[in-house]
Amino acid sequence: MEVMRLAKEQEEYIIQMRRDFHMHPELSLKEYRTSAIVIQELEKIGIPHVKVGETGIVGTLKGSLPGKTIALRADMDALPVLETNDDIEYKSKVEGCMHACGHDGHTACLLGAAKILVQLKDQIKGTIKLIFEPAEEIGGSFRAFEEAGVLEGIDSCFAAHIWADIPVSKVTVAPGPRMAGTDFFTLRIMGQGGHGSMPHQGVDAIVTAAAVIQNLQTIVSREMSPFEPCVVTIGKLTSGQRFNVIADEAILEGNLRTFNPEIRASYKKIIERIVKNTCEAFRADYEWVSYTYGTPPVINTQEASDRLRGAVIKLFGEEGVGSAHSVMAGEDFSLFMEKLTGCFAFVGGGNTDKGCCYPHHHGKFNIDEDALLTTTALYSQYALDFLNE
Repeated sequence: MEVMRLAKEQEEYIIQMRRDFHMHPELSLKEYRTSAIVIQELEKIGIPHVKVGETGIVGTLKGSLPGKTIALRADMDALPVLETNDDIEYKSKVEGCMHACGHDGHTACLLGAAKILVQLKDQIKGTIKLIFEPAEEIGGSFRAFEEAGVLEGIDSCFAAHIWADIPVSKVTVAPGPRMAGTDFFTLRIMGQGGHGSMPHQGVDAIVTAAAVIQNLQTIVSREMSPFEPCVVTIGKLTSGQRFNVIADEAILEGNLRTFNPEIRASYKKIIERIVKNTCEAFRADYEWVSYTYGTPPVINTQEASDRLRGAVIKLFGEEGVGSAHSVMAGEDFSLFMEKLTGCFAFVGGGNTDKGCCYPHHHGKFNIDEDALLTTTALYSQYALDFLNE
């Protein structure tokens, strides 16, 4: 119960820090004010730190006894979303930018955990790295941290995400996929231009693109098991010059998501087959502009999930354990987990009675601030449990 007692002592601090970050959101790779405040707070707490790039930060807290090393991560960036929460005093002061995903809470909670863990330094066997990560919303900064060498010697990692679809203060602890792998591609379809009144003299890239888009949807509906969650989305189509001109080119931009690494590895070959044969049927040609492997799925092991469950029960009892929850959104913490092994938790932040019921990335997104206490305590307890095993 010591962690919960110390977390409650820091609750007002955590709430005020979160509200300050919320009022002053910063887009990916522009988290200058946020990182400056994080550095200022770490210095107050007495935790040495290093910068990674312009806005990344890694603090290092050494325990009194030797042992393993665990990293705790919080993301810091906001989104280019106009906040429409006109009834809260801490509404964003930056037009067209808001913390619409909860990263303000994560940053505040990791600072709160730092204050708790410093007080428990005599109980810590090993080292705790505090990673404040920029740019999660645009793919993350894992490579920058890796290239800076600050991940060397870390034995495991942990991150928590406050989530609006889960009732406040519940924590999901199930093993298996928690978030999806997500990749991106751009295709160019080449036809032959002509006059709109004489389509037989051209090869219509728009009609071909429409057929390609339709056929790509059969990947999920007819090639994948109905028990395998998959998404194939063409989110952008650019083509045409004028209403009466046959388009000679179409650019398709797509996004692929899955929990299954084998399916992820097969997507490009399947798309290639469908696009190639569809284009041949319409007398068109195609080429890949790009195919980008983004972040892999976030997958918790049974061991990590059992440790997380134990931490939740210590803090909140069995009633704190929430039902399994997975989402098709991507998360670059999967890259940290691939390199370091680790665990990812969803902490409930939704509460319809307080109006915290809008989805992530919505202009009215907000969290029940009771989730901040839960997340802060969880960061601390999980780290202690891992190091003291």
